[in-house]
Amino acid sequence: MNITLITARPIDFLQAEFNHRFGYTVGLHLWQAGGLNFFRCFLETGRGRPSNRDIRRFQEQVAEIVATFIVERWEKTLLESLLTSEYEGLDEEATEEICRRARAILDQGESSCLQVQQGRGESIYGRVLEYFQENSWLNIDGFVRFRLPDYLMELDQALEEAVDEYLMEKEYDEFVRLLRYFVEAQEPRVEKVHVILSPGGFQLYDGENRNLNGEYLEGFMVDMADSELNYEDLLISSLITISPRQVILHGVDKGRYQNTISTIMSVFGDRVIQCNGCSRCLQPLQKR
Repeated sequence: MNITLITARPIDFLQAEFNHRFGYTVGLHLWQAGGLNFFRCFLETGRGRPSNRDIRRFQEQVAEIVATFIVERWEKTLLESLLTSEYEGLDEEATEEICRRARAILDQGESSCLQVQQGRGESIYGRVLEYFQENSWLNIDGFVRFRLPDYLMELDQALEEAVDEYLMEKEYDEFVRLLRYFVEAQEPRVEKVHVILSPGGFQLYDGENRNLNGEYLEGFMVDMADSELNYEDLLISSLITISPRQVILHGVDKGRYQNTISTIMSVFGDRVIQCNGCSRCLQPLQKR
């Protein structure tokens, strides 16, 4: 019983996996021809014929190694190829980052060990094992391209999600950079602003405990019911307008505002202080 694997990819991984996984004797014969690597593996059972059980186990383990080879060693190249064929103008850094994100999306909920992973790896394993029922030669490259359309579609969908995520983050970074420029370009209108966060919204006070909401938010409050501007956008807009030298964040509901707090810290940098607990943090929010 023998199986021959063919691929244009390096086969050092295949050889290492065969040596590591098989607990019984397996012979290996490696050669190259026409730019392809040939990897023949065969059972060595002495003079007797291998049992059906031995053959089945042999096919299962070879299928497992092939599936692992595709997911662990070839998938990154497949993602890069799909990405560059569908999106133009991406530099090496962007390509690397998007492919990393795509693999993270694919790996969600899957095992990170070098066994056949759940999800896509398990599906590939099943397809390869089925193929071995009638074939003893497997061109891995051709098998991926022509026998695994669902897997390639899964890669493509992960890439699409990763590209959207990457572009959104780039847009966010540009947005933060622009806001930081506005803050640095204008003179502070208030030395210190205390921002009190709560489930009902936020309140702004200056260093002398004067409420700033009415003074700086009045223009923003017009037609709020008909506007897409929410309270978190309003908070950031208000702080940009005031451009204080120091922003102190208070509140018992910081978790709800985590994204907003992150934006504030990105825009104002070392001007921001997060209070760890004081009377302002515990006071109920007054209605505007």
